[in-house]
Amino acid sequence: MIPCGLPVLLLALAASTGAAAVPPAAARRRVPAGLAHEKAGDLPAATDAYREALRLAPRYAEARDHLGFVLGRQGRTEEALEEFRRAIEADPKLFDAQYHLGATLWWTGQAAAAVTPLTAAVSLRTRDPGARYYLGRALRDTGKLKEAVTELREAVTRAPAFAAAHLQLGLALQDWGDRAGGLAELRRAVELGPGDVDARNALGLALMQSGEGEAAVATLRALAEEHPERTDVRQNLGAALMQKGDLDGAIALYRELVTRAPQDALAFHNLGLALKQKDALAEAETALRRAAELDPTLPDPVYTLAVLLWQTNRLDEAAGGCRDTIARSPDYAEAHYLLGTVLRQQGDTDGAIAEFRETIRLQPASAEAHLSLGQALRRKGDREGSAAALAEANRLNQVKVDRQAATFAVDLGKRRLGEGDVAGAVASLRDAVRLAPDMADAHLQLARALERQGASAEARRHFDEARRLAPYLRAQAAGRTSAAPAIPQP
Repeated sequence: MIPCGLPVLLLALAASTGAAAVPPAAARRRVPAGLAHEKAGDLPAATDAYREALRLAPRYAEARDHLGFVLGRQGRTEEALEEFRRAIEADPKLFDAQYHLGATLWWTGQAAAAVTPLTAAVSLRTRDPGARYYLGRALRDTGKLKEAVTELREAVTRAPAFAAAHLQLGLALQDWGDRAGGLAELRRAVELGPGDVDARNALGLALMQSGEGEAAVATLRALAEEHPERTDVRQNLGAALMQKGDLDGAIALYRELVTRAPQDALAFHNLGLALKQKDALAEAETALRRAAELDPTLPDPVYTLAVLLWQTNRLDEAAGGCRDTIARSPDYAEAHYLLGTVLRQQGDTDGAIAEFRETIRLQPASAEAHLSLGQALRRKGDREGSAAALAEANRLNQVKVDRQAATFAVDLGKRRLGEGDVAGAVASLRDAVRLAPDMADAHLQLARALERQGASAEARRHFDEARRLAPYLRAQAAGRTSAAPAIPQP
């Protein structure tokens, strides 16, 4: 159904772009009557008025769109979708019908199908923020992040106070890898809509992912106190407390959650994880087994339990837990790696090699998996294979060390630039680029320092490389002083 409670901006019926043929006057008179009934809340009467208009003029596209909208408000979703489709058939240039069909398809979980009518709606009315908002959401749901960001940016440009669009833009940017930009948009969404629980929850998670533990805990704690019924907020607060090292606080919170919701598998898993980190292994095992029983599809409790069993030297049970995890989630790389480790300890070298190879297939950059594979191949007498795997492990470890050094060099360069030491900043940032040529932020910061130095041509090359490595930077013009995208202005 077309949901109640949407922002007025999104629910307002736009003026029709005009039907392909002018309907009879008697049919046209029924539409204002239907709208009056809608305004009065008499949806059945509005339905009758629109049906009467269509009896008089079956290809009256605007009346079909109005009928579909009213049917959707009554929960008659399939009938509504059919009316929107028939309206488009009668007049493909009717913005309202394209918009309503696309938005309703999205709301009913048909994101891929929603893209076509929403794209048509945007082409018909390029300045409409609601159409771009829904198109952005549909594109994000179908994995087209670059396109989603483009549409959502345009939505907030057209409607700077559109809090929901800022929220979705922030989430899409985070999905795309732009944590700073995503965080800026989420902050803007909360600023515009401080009562939006989802926006504040998303901001808390983003703060946690950005390493701002204190701010994440404060945001989520305040939200949990205001909305104790939101268990997802409390789960996230527990995760933030664990990240911050407050295991006692996390355990107390998760104990309260499992008491309130004894069928919540995720709460039991998180309790088990916190207890395990606290080295309360017997209690952790009990909680993890309960989580695995409550949700036979959830892989994480079974894997965490397998790790605990391995750490307490119960190898057969640990191997069984890994296989159970893989049955629930075949691409669970960590479970394949742990299973390989257990099999190697049990003397099954061939089985271990197979699991390490599968881990590498799923996570090619895992130095640990290459190292373990090399050791297992050496045990089998495959010197050539072992040498290759060990060499790759060494290479990946060096890449990791270099990237850590590059991160330090970027931070040093930014600090020097802030202090006015442009030459020192350029030197540090050149080191960062040398150590990690694929680090977008190193190229971006070097470009900014070079621009300050007057080396515009070289700066442009590094701006271009930064944008190639991180496409979300395409929205950022050369010479800006912040990595986060600016809030668009009207």
